[in-house]
Amino acid sequence: MSIAALALCVSLVACSGGAEPPSGAEPTATTSSTPAPDPTAGSSPSANSGSSDPDSPVAKIERAGQSTAPTVKAEPADTSGDVSYSDGVTVRIDDVSFGKETAQGPGSFPDREYARLTITIDNGSSDAIDLGTSVLTLLDADGATAVRVYAAEAEVTDFSGVLAAGDSATATYAYALPAAARDAVTVVVDFDGDHSSAVFRGGLD
Repeated sequence: MSIAALALCVSLVACSGGAEPPSGAEPTATTSSTPAPDPTAGSSPSANSGSSDPDSPVAKIERAGQSTAPTVKAEPADTSGDVSYSDGVTVRIDDVSFGKETAQGPGSFPDREYARLTITIDNGSSDAIDLGTSVLTLLDADGATAVRVYAAEAEVTDFSGVLAAGDSATATYAYALPAAARDAVTVVVDFDGDHSSAVFRGGLD
């Protein structure tokens, strides 16, 4: 082989990058920047569409740490009556009043009519009741869910905290409801996981 040919051969080897890569140079999988699912997610109440109880027009709320169906049940009552449970708990609509929103500005609905319901829960049982996940729903005659009203003039207060045995708790909720829709409504009070929802059917006056 001539000197020129040998030089060309050496040059081709150098330019080909034929040397073995250093040990450990293999590419590694990139770590996704998406965080892993939070194991505590879903601890807030969420709708349980699996309810099939005909006396529960609104599905119970799923509560963290409680996957069983309510063990204490009560029959629905008229809007002027009490829903009474076998363990001594009772729920009633203490007062109903009506008004129109007066607030002005973004997010307000001036002159929208609403119904204001004051609800009382008497805990005649021997156990405390956690009211912190209470959900109230008002349905009109067609089964449509009425919108909650939070206008300052409605002076609403939600159920909260723990209701000790022997004590009572009162809260006030307001719903957008025109006068023409007051004669036939359903009010559903889902106040904890142990009791079925208190259901009231009838008119508001």
